[in-house]
Amino acid sequence: MRRTIAARIDSAARVSGTTSDARLAVEEIARAIGALAADARDQAILDAEANGAVTSLPAMSSEIAFGATHRARAVASRVDERGMRSPARSDRASLYGCEGMSMDDTLRAVFTTFAPPEADADRGVALMRDAFATLAPHRRAKLTLFARLIAPLLRLPRPLRERALRAFADSPLPDLRTGFQAFKRLAVFAAYAATADDGTNPLWSSIGYPGPRADRPLLPLPALRTSSARGVLQADAVVIGSGAGGGVAAALLAGAGMRTIVLEAGPLANRTAHEQSEAGAFARLYLDAGLTASDDLAVSILAGACVGGGTTVNWCTSLRLTPQVAAQWAQAIGYDAIDRELGEAYDAIEERLGVCVTREHNRNNAVIVDGARRLGWSSRDIPRNADACGEGCGYCGFGCAYGRKRSTTQTYLADALEAGAQLFADTTVERVGIEHGRVQRVIAGGLTIETPLAVIAAGALRTPGVLARSGIRSPHLGAHLHLHPTTALVAEFDTPIDAWHGAMQTALCDRFSSLDDGYGATIEAAPAHPGLMALALPWRSRIKHAAEMNRVRSNALLIALTRDRGEGTIGLDARADIRYALAADDGEHMIAALIGTVTLAFAAGARRIATLHTDPLELHRDASEETRAQFFRAIVARGTRANRLAVFSAHQMGTARMHRDPARGVTDPFGNVHGVGGLMVADSSVFPLASGVNPMLTIMALAHRAVSARVGYKPTVLPANPAASK
Repeated sequence: MRRTIAARIDSAARVSGTTSDARLAVEEIARAIGALAADARDQAILDAEANGAVTSLPAMSSEIAFGATHRARAVASRVDERGMRSPARSDRASLYGCEGMSMDDTLRAVFTTFAPPEADADRGVALMRDAFATLAPHRRAKLTLFARLIAPLLRLPRPLRERALRAFADSPLPDLRTGFQAFKRLAVFAAYAATADDGTNPLWSSIGYPGPRADRPLLPLPALRTSSARGVLQADAVVIGSGAGGGVAAALLAGAGMRTIVLEAGPLANRTAHEQSEAGAFARLYLDAGLTASDDLAVSILAGACVGGGTTVNWCTSLRLTPQVAAQWAQAIGYDAIDRELGEAYDAIEERLGVCVTREHNRNNAVIVDGARRLGWSSRDIPRNADACGEGCGYCGFGCAYGRKRSTTQTYLADALEAGAQLFADTTVERVGIEHGRVQRVIAGGLTIETPLAVIAAGALRTPGVLARSGIRSPHLGAHLHLHPTTALVAEFDTPIDAWHGAMQTALCDRFSSLDDGYGATIEAAPAHPGLMALALPWRSRIKHAAEMNRVRSNALLIALTRDRGEGTIGLDARADIRYALAADDGEHMIAALIGTVTLAFAAGARRIATLHTDPLELHRDASEETRAQFFRAIVARGTRANRLAVFSAHQMGTARMHRDPARGVTDPFGNVHGVGGLMVADSSVFPLASGVNPMLTIMALAHRAVSARVGYKPTVLPANPAASK
């Protein structure tokens, strides 16, 4: 028998770095594919002899073995000092794996490999195609290359095809793990989230998912009034972004009598929220259609990209900074009064949002409460900016169809429009015009707005790009990215959990939140709708993945949300590449909390635990103490290596951090960009350190504090000679 594909890939992993090395790596992968095909031929011969049958598989496999090497070398021949080029049109069919095989054909082959046979392939492939089209060109090019390389494998018999994909998933070669994760996530999300015209999916009945609620209003909630003017406009203030920071800023500016214009790159969300469709919500309300990720796909990132921003799609969690973290912030920015000033702003925000605790926990969150109580661990109810959600809710991640979530569209943006502000949706800002050290105008898609004040609140992943395009230069711009990296585990119970029903996040356990000077990880619950759950669960074969999905109704999904010391970066050009590697101490905190979550789930009555490693670890409640100890040692040994453990982020912070010293930050402690008059930042970009809690309330409080000072409610004079650390 030939060497296995895994061994070939191990060999390829040793080849990396230069352009010539890239050619060698591609050729090595080609030889691996050829070896796999040879294995198919040899196995087919043995099977034929055993069964006394004649098969055409050996001939087909030999053809694939030859063709795979030829095609991959054709790809390698196009590698030069600029990297991979797109193939000439005449070469495309052969590069996709066989004559006449289009990208649609490849996506269909990928979909049918990963997805259950009962899945709607037409709808699923259409969703994959649409998602693929939303990717930035450089990301799409990388995945297209991977698709060309695996195309020959997709013609192999299923057992060998799945074996090859598992080898990619487990490979020491990072690019192969990245490629596997990209297509696996696309395919299984599409399988479970895509819907027919009647809003149904053929897989939902097998997992017990009800789909959209029957008690939705007959019509979508009324949309906020938007403007469509073009040309040159005049304003006293322009707010870029309509989420947590932008909504508050707009309300205070307009309420002070200033002519205020709000520019939002995303769409209105009311119709999408009414649909309660996971696929529709991700496509229209999330950044990059929900496909945002670090450049190696090791961290999947969710960020709102619609009117209301994250407040429209988040899970309503409304937490203040802990006193310890607030004190660290004061020291980090060189401004001791921020703790007191934030407290006053928190009070105002919580009153406007009607922040309260829920009257009851759904079964997903009750796992935390019950487990912590039985262990004697500390837990607490989570304040939320929604009430009266009832047992049947749980669709907040798609926008609220009922108007019960007090997002900025229901509160501060509505206040701003009532006070005379104008809102432009689907309007992307190109840059802020700065002359002689002061803001003069904002330029955005057919609009030029003359203004002396621009407040940027586009989020930590987009604000740095707007600032850079506007001529702002700082070594801290785009740096210091914090993500609150989060992993999860699945806890299976004897009775249904229905994690898609009920208020989404209502309890937390903070036993591991301060393992080292305020750094650690908090245990929370996450809602689980089919597409996101399918994306998160490990895939070892389509049958195993489908079997896991058929158990999700009894699963609680518990997360370890990590306050990270480590930092990443966001690119300042159009690519906006996110580079982030989990720091060693952050990984240790995540693992400690993950192990604690196992203990908590069993205390709450779980019968089985499964991790989200690529090759998952499982533990049953009747396991011996020694087996449990081995399980915990295995979690520690595996660690948090990229694309070996599923890691997510819904919180992005710090990419235009504040500090009173221009040498240490992009803005001062009130969000004013150093060196430019009339330019402010009012979002999580200004966070000097990770918040350690869901950031919405703190973003809103910072914006309230900063803009109140701007319009005259509070002084902005900084104390002299601060004793600040770097």
